Amino acid sequence: MVLAVLALAACGPVEFRIDESKGVPSLKGSTEVDLGTFTCGQTLPSGEGDVKTRVVPEGCEFTFDESIDVLKPSDYQNIGEFASAGSNLVQRVELNVKKLDFVDGNGTKLSLQTQVTSASLSFNGQQVADKAALASLPRVVSLEGTSLATLKAQIDARQTAKVSVKAVAVLPNDPPPPAKLKIDYDAQPAIVIGPGKIF
Repeated sequence: MVLAVLALAACGPVEFRIDESKGVPSLKGSTEVDLGTFTCGQTLPSGEGDVKTRVVPEGCEFTFDESIDVLKPSDYQNIGEFASAGSNLVQRVELNVKKLDFVDGNGTKLSLQTQVTSASLSFNGQQVADKAALASLPRVVSLEGTSLATLKAQIDARQTAKVSVKAVAVLPNDPPPPAKLKIDYDAQPAIVIGPGKIF
């Protein structure tokens, strides 16, 4: 009797982890802009969308914005955990932040000591890495609050799930910025789902 009670107590809700091994793509971005003749404050065109700049006391701030699909409607049919358990809802979303690099036109990383005053990477408005964290990547963070709620609502409704990605870097005026600036980032999401009902 005691063993039966203990066995029942040990049985909690079953959770499923859906990550790259299940076909969830990494959230990657690579955007390059030409700084040869720019003036800080201009909006710079790039292949992935415009890059905004503005003058700040520490130098010039560069903001890279884009939207990336995490899951497509077909993924809910192709990934077994979604297809076999339609009532499973998102319990949490983890991001393994692997890379946030700022690179010049020759492919050389900018020095964090002398060429990058500050840096940050955010998903759905939640900052997941800053300049201090770049030395200790990869690191795993969990989305929380509104940043999680937005993604959770899309996945729970089995809709296309998107995240807004923002990378911000402040480069000093001295030394001057390189002729070209490229940002590379990479973060692998893991979606943990468990029992629930979709309304």
